[in-house]
Amino acid sequence: MLTAWAPYAPALLLLLAVLWLPGLALLWAFGQRGGRILLTAPAFSVAVVGVSGVALDLLGIRYDLLSQAGAALVLAAAAWLVGRVLPRGGHAPAPEVGPAAGATAVGAPGAGTGPDAAAPARPWVFPAAAAVGVAVGAVLLLRRMVSAIGEPEAMAQRWDNIFHLNAIRWVVETGSGSTLTLNRMVDPERTVALYPAAWHQLASLAVPVAGDSVLAAHNLTLLAVAGVVWPASCVFLTRCLVGPSPVAAVVAGAASAGFGLFPYGLMAWGPLFPNILSLVLLPVVLGLLVRLLGPGLGADPTARIPDGPARLRTAASLLVALGALFVSQPNGVLALLVVGVPLVATAWALGLRAAVRAGRRRRTALLAVAAVLAAAVWLLVWNTLTTTFFWAPFTTLPRGVGEALLYGTNGRLDVPWVLVVLTGAGIYAAVVRRRLRWLVVAHLLLAYLYAVAAAGEDGPWRDWLTSGWYTDSHRLAATLPLTALPLAALGAEHLAARLAAGLAAAAAVLRGGRAAARPAAAGRARPVAYPVAAVLVLAVAVPVSQMGSLTRTTQEVKRYYAWDGPESILGHDEFELLQELGRLTGPGDVVAVNPWNGGSLAWAVAERPVTQYHVEDPEPPLDELVAGIDTAAPGSPACAAAEELGVEWVLDFGTQLLVPWATEPLEVYSGVTAVDPAADPGLAPVAREGGAVLYEVVGCDGP
Repeated sequence: MLTAWAPYAPALLLLLAVLWLPGLALLWAFGQRGGRILLTAPAFSVAVVGVSGVALDLLGIRYDLLSQAGAALVLAAAAWLVGRVLPRGGHAPAPEVGPAAGATAVGAPGAGTGPDAAAPARPWVFPAAAAVGVAVGAVLLLRRMVSAIGEPEAMAQRWDNIFHLNAIRWVVETGSGSTLTLNRMVDPERTVALYPAAWHQLASLAVPVAGDSVLAAHNLTLLAVAGVVWPASCVFLTRCLVGPSPVAAVVAGAASAGFGLFPYGLMAWGPLFPNILSLVLLPVVLGLLVRLLGPGLGADPTARIPDGPARLRTAASLLVALGALFVSQPNGVLALLVVGVPLVATAWALGLRAAVRAGRRRRTALLAVAAVLAAAVWLLVWNTLTTTFFWAPFTTLPRGVGEALLYGTNGRLDVPWVLVVLTGAGIYAAVVRRRLRWLVVAHLLLAYLYAVAAAGEDGPWRDWLTSGWYTDSHRLAATLPLTALPLAALGAEHLAARLAAGLAAAAAVLRGGRAAARPAAAGRARPVAYPVAAVLVLAVAVPVSQMGSLTRTTQEVKRYYAWDGPESILGHDEFELLQELGRLTGPGDVVAVNPWNGGSLAWAVAERPVTQYHVEDPEPPLDELVAGIDTAAPGSPACAAAEELGVEWVLDFGTQLLVPWATEPLEVYSGVTAVDPAADPGLAPVAREGGAVLYEVVGCDGP
């Protein structure tokens, strides 16, 4: 299997370069330094890609790798100028937090984790652990995704993939990669046709290097984004919330590959590739928001208080990263709004309490006004991102809550117990360390939203809460790792610290009896005990996170990537015929298709224009053509439509439809579906692969 993927290694490396280099250049030019920019660079690269697509389209410049590189350099230069204008800023040491505020030393009664465990004496330990975490997560993710996808040119046989694959070809062929105009592919009459384009832009850059294969470039983009960027984002968020804990970093990376909910779940459902990109970047945005609001919202013992200029720079970085979410998929913004409620509310409450205690009435009034404005903006954005498409509930509310808390959503029978246990330990540690209670609340909010989508009674409340996700429980389930991952990492650190304290006490007893088990003696043993405890926790958590619970998920993904499954929209014979279209038809020849049986993918695979680029009802005059071109004669409405639309060919992929139980498409598209050459003189067969046939329109020719 790996042999089949080897020729595409250059395209994968190109995608990784596009995902890292523009962001690194932007951050470096802005004045950011340190290893953290390696973890956050992809979010800024996606922002660069999205902005470049819009700007180049407005300037009339073709979007491709060369123009993208030029635009990235221009944006980096702009970041350099802004970085010179803004004051540098700095940090003050964070106030010491004692037990009254929820932070306790390692080994103390009720302790969670502490500086002894989180901040190793050697400064290289955490960067090394972060690199290991990202590497472990990437290897686990890539291995499983490659196994699930199978062939490099396989495709997820699902509804949304018709649009996504065709949109990638659209960017390649038209040179237009703008979020403002991408939807012109299906609605060419609109001046502004919004659709988040970042995913399709990224994939389009790999098409020329992937042998002009849109399907391969698409899969490679999935591997780069979900397989490499995702663990890096998770490690960054964990660093912001938990601190420089080696155990937390490694567990965060490994756990990124342990949830069936994401990214595997969205690979099989939809598939929702722009959503995957948005959720992959979301941990970076949340981490930046935590850093902006200050050290009082995390359990990082090394955090410092940023001054005004430092906050301004962080705010500028946050705005750029937010832009990356919008050009990826706004569902990421909705998830941020949910998690941001307890986060910002906690920050506001801390600020208000400090202002009241200090007797600063003006600051108190400003905070009150800020709360009203923030609520208004929150409601505006939330209501703007709602939709009118709804999925029906399918279970009960208690069961939905249980599924979310056990990560067994949407009927999954395999529960990732090690992640459930680690999350539970993290919740306990977060409650003990009061600064992270907001994270527990955020986790419960996401679980509740999933339950509402999966089981809530239809009505205004369910619609308002979940319609931004189309009331789709799969989309909401995919948001759960955003809070579960840092909680699991915190739980692993907590368990390692407790185990280390126990080992240190036991070692002291073995060395000198009960008198030696006093805190001083145990403290002397702790430098050795903690690494041993960390290794033990990792030795259990990392491998067990990959056992059992992901088997069913992998099988589900494989089922939808199979060429000739019971619900496939593009069989292997049909794919073979599409590859021959370039030889059988001329450039620019329009092919009439039934989008419900996969015919629309002639555009993605063979670069041939089709009558419809996505699944939708045919409008006049196309409706006349697809209903009667098989029996058309000169002067008939079908022939008039064929002449108006420039149709010379018909692609018949038979009666296996995207929605197997649908019958209306067979009637509406009867002229281009299951054609009988003997009874339908308007079409002449030109090529056949199995049940897939290419016909030439001959019935409209004059005598």
